[in-house]
Amino acid sequence: MEGTLSAEIAVPIPIDTTLTYLVPAELAPSLRVGMRVVVEVKRKVVTGFVIDLARERPRGRKLKAIREIADQEPVLTGELLRLGRWIADYYVSPLGEVLSAMSPPPVKLKRLYGPGRTPGDLELEIMRATSPVKASILEVLAAGKPTTAATIRRRLSGREVMPYLSELEDDGLVSVEVLTTRRRQRESVIPTASPDSAEPFREHDLTREQQAALGGVRRAISSRAFKVFLLYGVTGSGKTEVYLKSIEEATRRGKRAIYLVPEIALTPQIMERVRQRFGDKCAVLHSRLSDGERYSVWLKIMSGAIDVVVGARSAVFAPLRDLGVIVVDEEHETSYKQQDSPRYNAREVAIVRGKQAGAVVVLGSATPSMETYHNALSGKYGLFELPERISGGKLPEVAIVDMRSQGVEGPICEEARRLIGQSLGRREQVVLFLNRRGFSNYIQCRDCGLVPRCRNCHVTLTYHLHDRQLVCHYCDYAENGWEACPKCGGANVEYAGSGTQKIEDYILKTFPDAACARFDRDATRKKGSTEAVLAQFTSGMTRMLIGTQMLAKGHDFKSVGLVVVVNADVTMNLPDFRSGERTFEIVTQVAGRAGRGDIPGKVIIQTFNPEHHALAYAASHDFKGFYQEEVGLRKDLRYPPFARLVRIVIESKKEYLAKRSAKELRGVAVRLGKAWKGRIDIMGPSRAPVSKIKNVYRWHLVLKGDRGVSLSGFVRTCLSEVEALGLRDGVRFEVDVDPQVMI
Repeated sequence: MEGTLSAEIAVPIPIDTTLTYLVPAELAPSLRVGMRVVVEVKRKVVTGFVIDLARERPRGRKLKAIREIADQEPVLTGELLRLGRWIADYYVSPLGEVLSAMSPPPVKLKRLYGPGRTPGDLELEIMRATSPVKASILEVLAAGKPTTAATIRRRLSGREVMPYLSELEDDGLVSVEVLTTRRRQRESVIPTASPDSAEPFREHDLTREQQAALGGVRRAISSRAFKVFLLYGVTGSGKTEVYLKSIEEATRRGKRAIYLVPEIALTPQIMERVRQRFGDKCAVLHSRLSDGERYSVWLKIMSGAIDVVVGARSAVFAPLRDLGVIVVDEEHETSYKQQDSPRYNAREVAIVRGKQAGAVVVLGSATPSMETYHNALSGKYGLFELPERISGGKLPEVAIVDMRSQGVEGPICEEARRLIGQSLGRREQVVLFLNRRGFSNYIQCRDCGLVPRCRNCHVTLTYHLHDRQLVCHYCDYAENGWEACPKCGGANVEYAGSGTQKIEDYILKTFPDAACARFDRDATRKKGSTEAVLAQFTSGMTRMLIGTQMLAKGHDFKSVGLVVVVNADVTMNLPDFRSGERTFEIVTQVAGRAGRGDIPGKVIIQTFNPEHHALAYAASHDFKGFYQEEVGLRKDLRYPPFARLVRIVIESKKEYLAKRSAKELRGVAVRLGKAWKGRIDIMGPSRAPVSKIKNVYRWHLVLKGDRGVSLSGFVRTCLSEVEALGLRDGVRFEVDVDPQVMI
């Protein structure tokens, strides 16, 4: 077997190592690094990534062979593979999961289940008594041809079957055949603004500050040297024009560009402006493209036909060669942080990718994150400021309303109602912002006190009026709303708190002649609905827009004269050290939607905490004042940007296992942390603020380390020791490096 070709494969399962497979002779001529292949791991068939090829004799072990090649061409360049290794190392994530998140799915794996070995009579009798679902599955499989899990589930009246199929497969009682089909390429449907409502972009002369920022970026691009700039500019100050001219400079020099936005909802508006500059040399990548569309766009980018890629978080992985500039708009946004494994932050990945490619990275925001602004002030990043709106526009006038002194007539105070009426009378548009979906936070029986809670999670259910359902926003569990209390039969039901649906219902009753629309996750689930809602508002077909944080991010509405922040306390009351920062950011950003055209802007902030410093600084548009006060608190408490955090969530279906494992992990961390002589603190363990999700119990602990400490390496060492002690059976450890939320 001298010279046999073997491949190092990264598979998308939670293991810390890569695996080696034999390359069959018939596949060897076609196989290259960066391709995906179909392989078997512990009797499971998965798609893995070829990260290295070698010709050597297998040493003392028999290698499994690669089943087939999934791609005709490599989907990951050498640059992206290097980036993937960095992400896996820094964010303590399996390399296969990282590479899977970086690339589009090219093949479908269809699993057909059939009968395996025949169980004995006693074995079957015990199974019927202890696990009737397993016994029913075997009866279904014995009566017909191999079939899919979905078909088995239908035959069993919708019962969940996947966990039982896995156990039966492990016991050899079920056989599995895996069929693969190549994904067909599809023409991408790139969202654009409505032709009827799209306003041609009018280019203004650059202000002196814009010229200074653009000059600095251009010089860095021409030097072909890695550099990070923060473009700090108030809302409406012309940051987008600096981005576009920076991209123009890169493409003029034969380079390519990535333009990241925090929300998919922003891509139609941004894409329209990018297309005006770059024609068909631009493309969009985001999660709402179908798999076929995403695969087609990916191949087009790989071919070199695209110069500029626009998209949300995952567009940072676009396979562009010769990168010249990466723009990260609204760099402070938490949506750049992936909340599932791998938990990367696209802003940080963009910086590392820029460094590897020798490209310029431009971070832009009206409310930079504490960490980014600290890096700019310390000289780590270049800093340019745009302190005024373009064309002499004024920032909106902001008023804070203390809701403690208001009556209980509805969710909108009297002053806001008066101003809404005046704005509508002047044919202006109004934005109402509430960062909470649904109709009511929760419902409660006033007779017995019962509050409906999710069966799977330790949270209350949110009432949605339009479909009259109680819904869990963590696991999507739903049940019918109450006509009467299911516990005591009482009809005295209170709908407590407000969500966007309740605000919409209130507005429709209070201003029945005003055309309004809702802009949140529930209202934009269907493909194309986001673009439709925005197009109708931009064209003036709707006069009022009611929405969540999707509204606060970069939209340029020219006719909005009034913004009402219905409840500024939603983010302020979260159990998170960043709650003040989040409140300042989101209030400032949504306030910035007012007065962007020729209409003077007015903002009403409703709150039960009017004395909070985040609101006071937001009302005066004073980011620097907020930064100075907030950063002083962070320094005293040794929080970012003066330290780094890693949060570890310990999960198990059995609460005692989660609790015990969390305490054991703390013990390991305390013992190993002694070598760092006080430079690592261990906080916890304790129950997570949301202590159960999808029937899984959650405990967590937080590690805090000095900036020079390799917390990622420390965590990996701790988990390796936990693994060696056999403490991971039935327990999952989820690592979140640089966490953005703590619930």
